[in-house]
Amino acid sequence: MNTATLDAAAGARTPASADARDDAALFRKITWRLMPLLCACYVLNYLDRTNVGYAQLQMKDQLGFSDAVFGLGAGIFFLGYAVFEIPSNLMLAKIGVRATLLRIMGLWGLASAAMMFATTPTQFYVLRFLIGVFEAGFAPGVLFYLTLWFPSRRRAQATALFFMAFGAAPIVAGPIAGLTMTYLDGVLALRGWQWLFLLEGLPSVLLGVIAFRTLSNSPAQAPWLSATEKQRVAHLLAEDQAAHGAAGRHTFGAAMRDGRVWLIGFMSFLIILGIYALSFWQPTILKSMGLSVLQIGFYSVIPAVAGIAANIVVGRHSDRHQERRWHFALGALAGAAGLALTTLFMHSPVAAVLCLALASMGISSAFTVLWAIPGSFMSKSAAAAGIALISTIGGSAGLVAPMMVGALKTLTGGFTASLYVLSGALVLSALLMLLALPRSALGQR
Repeated sequence: MNTATLDAAAGARTPASADARDDAALFRKITWRLMPLLCACYVLNYLDRTNVGYAQLQMKDQLGFSDAVFGLGAGIFFLGYAVFEIPSNLMLAKIGVRATLLRIMGLWGLASAAMMFATTPTQFYVLRFLIGVFEAGFAPGVLFYLTLWFPSRRRAQATALFFMAFGAAPIVAGPIAGLTMTYLDGVLALRGWQWLFLLEGLPSVLLGVIAFRTLSNSPAQAPWLSATEKQRVAHLLAEDQAAHGAAGRHTFGAAMRDGRVWLIGFMSFLIILGIYALSFWQPTILKSMGLSVLQIGFYSVIPAVAGIAANIVVGRHSDRHQERRWHFALGALAGAAGLALTTLFMHSPVAAVLCLALASMGISSAFTVLWAIPGSFMSKSAAAAGIALISTIGGSAGLVAPMMVGALKTLTGGFTASLYVLSGALVLSALLMLLALPRSALGQR
């Protein structure tokens, strides 16, 4: 994470006025203070929920797990996640992000490390479910947290930076998994997949403690902001709420009854189908092309890097032009094209990875732009519940995607049908954004 990237996330353009320059400096300061730690937390979040995709390359053979067992185990994580996500986010609004991250990261880290002891399908299912329960509320909680610090015109870039960590995680996930499972296999009588769970689980506990000690629950409680800076942030956030007609008019119940929330949640579901299907099954797709575990780890870096680049460029461009609809739709269509093209190169690893890179660019950029929308029409009182509901609806795709891909692979003997289904879901999300989402959801009247 370099200075240019963080600076780009803090300011959408070079301001002309002194006040605008001061605001850019203020939000650059906030970005540097919050985002590195939040991004590090999200990297570990991704590793601990998806490392099973790499571990299963050894687990399935050594423990005798079928594709159906793995698909259910990968997906059942999201059942626990969905059930507890809204309660977790509502609790965050009351107790603050510091205590929430300590609870969430400590428990998910321990549960993820305990995966090294799973030897039966039942143990596998129970631990995956518990990891989902413990992780519930993390991503939507951070997204709600960002609404307390960034006005909407700067939020897409902060959101892009946060989701960049999600896209960056595969850059380290693949090589770490490949190296760990190759060179630590058999050390201290542990298999490579057991080392993977242990070494990626315990650091989450440590980072949860660091987050508790260093983050502030709100600008008003931040000792590193001056009184003038705190007042300025409060003024800009209040001004932003008033400009979008959200201040004081939405309650928890209204957010739950808001059709825009459900529609955005469904679009998130369609996007996340692609994200998690590839997160859990991309290693297996590459293995079917004859690659080794170590090669799979390094090949997986290419789509991840492409996704990060698109994330930052599109997020910044969307903020600069204050346009969401076409930025999302074009990204989703690019992702659909990448997945569909992959089916033509299932016997050519290089060509397939390039197509997956296109898919990653489209999916990542669309997902980032989508998450910049809810804060445009929801008040702070409704944002915690609304964002959690959107995340819960979208997150349920994590339950569907691994099982759907596993079932279609068992039925057809390959991944072509799955990739076409996922491509179609992305096309549908683009059409919903262009034709169904009302102007009011985009902060327009």
